[in-house]
Amino acid sequence: MCKTPHTVRLAQTRTTFGSTMRPVRSAVFCRRLLFSLSLPLCSLVMALLCITPRCQAVQAESVTVLEGGTAHISCHLQNYDGSIVVIQNPRRQTLFFNGTRALKEDRFQMVLFTPHLVRISLTNVSVSDEGGYYCQLYTESTHHHVATLSVLVPPETPTVEVKQEAVEGGQAELTCVSPRSKPAATLRWMRNGREIPGDVSQKENGKAFSVFSTIRIPVERKDNGAALNCEAIHPALNDQKRIRHYRLDVYFAPTVRIVSPLGILREGDSLTLTCSVTGNPLPRHIQWSKINDTLPERAEISGATLQISRLSQSHNGTYLCQAQNNFGRAADQYTLLVYDNVSLTTMVPPTPNATQPITSHPVTQTILPDKKDNVSLTTTAALTPNTTQLIISHPAAQTSQPRSDLADPEDPGAVVDPQSAVPYKAIAVVLALLVFTVICVLVVTIWCSVRQKGSYLTHEASGLDEHGEVQEAFLNGNDASQGKKEYLL
Repeated sequence: MCKTPHTVRLAQTRTTFGSTMRPVRSAVFCRRLLFSLSLPLCSLVMALLCITPRCQAVQAESVTVLEGGTAHISCHLQNYDGSIVVIQNPRRQTLFFNGTRALKEDRFQMVLFTPHLVRISLTNVSVSDEGGYYCQLYTESTHHHVATLSVLVPPETPTVEVKQEAVEGGQAELTCVSPRSKPAATLRWMRNGREIPGDVSQKENGKAFSVFSTIRIPVERKDNGAALNCEAIHPALNDQKRIRHYRLDVYFAPTVRIVSPLGILREGDSLTLTCSVTGNPLPRHIQWSKINDTLPERAEISGATLQISRLSQSHNGTYLCQAQNNFGRAADQYTLLVYDNVSLTTMVPPTPNATQPITSHPVTQTILPDKKDNVSLTTTAALTPNTTQLIISHPAAQTSQPRSDLADPEDPGAVVDPQSAVPYKAIAVVLALLVFTVICVLVVTIWCSVRQKGSYLTHEASGLDEHGEVQEAFLNGNDASQGKKEYLL
C-alpha cells in the first residue's frame, strides 16, 4: 500500500527455497546477489525486480460549513485506472457508486467525476449531517480516506430575562440567554464600555449548546434607563458580535412638585398651578385638594393643572397636590395669598404766596405689607412752596383713578379709600403710652406737691418755737446761738 511518496508497493514475489514462499525486497536481494552471483546475473535481477510499479491512492478534504449552508466533499484520486470509487456517509451508507446515486437523498448531488477528482455536494446542512464521509477506492486492496464534515451553529441575538425586578435601594437580577450555538458561544455583559462579571452556565441542546450569563447589580433611582449590553461572541461570526441592548427599568416612589407663577397675586387675577410628577411607574391619577376646606367653585382641574379665575381673598389657603403608585405616595402644597387693590391720595391746596419760585422735593417712602391686612403701601410726597401732594397707594393701584364717591366734603381735593391700611394698632399703642405717661406725671406731681407743703408747715412751726426760745434767752441774758436747734420731720 502506498502511504508516502517514498514508499513503493511491490508485488509479492514468490521464491521457492524448498517449500517456503516469502517476499523479497529488491535492495536486500541485490546485496545478497552481489556476493553470491556474478555481475551479469545481478544486473538482470535488478532489471526485473527493482522497477517500481505506479500505485493508486485516494485523499479526502475535511470541510467546515455553517448550518443551513452547502458542503462540498472532494475525493482526490492518484493514478486512477478505472477502479471502483465509492462514497459513504458517517453511517457507512453508500451515497454514490462510481458516480451513480445509490441512496435516495436529494440533498446529495454528484458535482464532478474525473480520473483525478470526485466531488459531491450536500445542501441545507444540519448538525445531524456532521461526521466522517468515506472516499473508498477498490483495487487489489481497498484504499479509503475520511473527509470530516464540521457544522457550525452561529448564535442568534441573545435575549435578556428579568429574574428580579429592580426596585430603588435593592438589586436587579438579569440573565442573558443564547439559546443555541455550536460550539458554545461566549456571553458577556457591558455597561459604559466596562464588562460586568456574570455567572456563566451552559446546557446541551442536542449537538448544540444553550448558554446563560446572570448578573446581580445594586440599583438606585438614578440608574433608571441606564444602558446595558449583552454580547455574544462566536467563531462563526468572523470577529463580529451579536448584541442585545437593554434599558434598566428601576421602580421608585413618585415625587411631586407644584409649579406656581411668580410675583404677587391680586384680586381679579387668575391662578394656574401645575403639578409636576415623576415616578416609575408614573402615577396615572393626580389629586388636587384644599386643606381644611373645599376647592373654590371657579376652580378647574385638567389633568395635572389647577386653574382659578378672578381671585379673591376668599380663595386664600393651602392647596395640595398628591400622587401615588405601587411603590409609594408623595405630595406638595402651595399657599395662596391674594392682596387687595388699595389707593389713598391726599391733595394739599397751594399757599397764598404765588410769587415764590417753584421747586420740588420728591420724597418716596415704602411701607412693608401688613401680615393681617395684606396691604403694601407706597407714600410719595412732592413738596413745593405752593403745593404739597401726599399719595399713598397700593403698587397695583397706581394707575387707577380716584373715586369721586369717596371724596372728603371738607376737602374736595382729597380722596380716601375706605380699605386703606391705617395702622390702627400702632395708633392705639401710642395713645395708650401717652395716656399712661400723663397719668404717671400727674401722680408724681401731686405727690411732690403734697410732700413740699408738709415740709413747709413743719419748718414754720419749728420757726415759731425757735422765736420763743430766742425771746426767752434774750430776757434771761443767755446766748441765743446756743439755744438754736433744728427739727426736721
